[in-house]
Amino acid sequence: MTCIRCKHSEAKRFGFHGRNRIQRYRCPACKSTFSEPRQKPLGRHYISTDKAAQIVTLLLEGMSVRAVSRTTGVHQGTILSLLLTVGNKARSLFDARVRNIRPRFVQADELWTFVHTKEAHLHRDNPKEWGDAYVWMAIDSETKMVLSYFVGKRHAADCVAFVRDLSERVTGRFQITTDGLNIYRNAIEEYFGADVDFAQLLKLYGKSNTEGPEWYNPTKVVACVPIPVSGSPKLEYISTSHVERANLSVRTHLRRFTRLSLGFSKTLEHLTAAVHLYMIFFNFCRVHLTLRVTPAMQAGITDHVWSVTELLTWAAN
Repeated sequence: MTCIRCKHSEAKRFGFHGRNRIQRYRCPACKSTFSEPRQKPLGRHYISTDKAAQIVTLLLEGMSVRAVSRTTGVHQGTILSLLLTVGNKARSLFDARVRNIRPRFVQADELWTFVHTKEAHLHRDNPKEWGDAYVWMAIDSETKMVLSYFVGKRHAADCVAFVRDLSERVTGRFQITTDGLNIYRNAIEEYFGADVDFAQLLKLYGKSNTEGPEWYNPTKVVACVPIPVSGSPKLEYISTSHVERANLSVRTHLRRFTRLSLGFSKTLEHLTAAVHLYMIFFNFCRVHLTLRVTPAMQAGITDHVWSVTELLTWAAN
């Protein structure tokens, strides 16, 4: 082995380092010890691409970080660090590929979760990122592709940021349906004006008929009222069923969104990274059972099903 400091060509083996037993060497000339330089296929991680693909796949199939750590033997800190790296790269891929889409029918909704502590249990001195968190998501009803998403609170400013992002990714006139949240109206008026047919679906809820504690049982939808807001939306297409089904897929694939469990997000940064990763997985890697292709293929922005390894390879570049 050649010494990495003095370039002496007869460095000898000098034991192992760490729990992974990395081979160490010692130079007889300058007496320095070193290990053989290792490649970082993902930029800042020594972990191999195959192992990283295994970890990412398990995270995207509903396993918690601790469960992935037990299954793969990789430390939790390494898994969380890898999630941040790949998640941020996934957002870059989403920004690069999901552009100039021409949908006909768009549905938007918000998905609730929480960071670290539920809103009702917060104290005054807790960080602002703790408590309720929402994933704002818009999908194309025909291709099922996620057109835009945003992680934040259920506030007017975050609604504006979400609608602005959507306006930068789509083109042409289309019909958009949201739930009955009033803050959508000003945001869509600001960024789309009269260029879309906008409607809201107002759901009326009543008490559940099932037995059990009232706080546990889901409320019952007793009526759905379509409300045209602007343009000429077609009543038969005023629906949020597709985006609500997409919300269920998020809860199925990401452990962080499973209710009544210990897999919730501890930081907003890791929650956001997990959502970045899932949205790319949903668009490019996961074959939709109804379409028989991925949403990105149906939308015409790619010609094949992406593997997780291909996603990681793109992220490493």
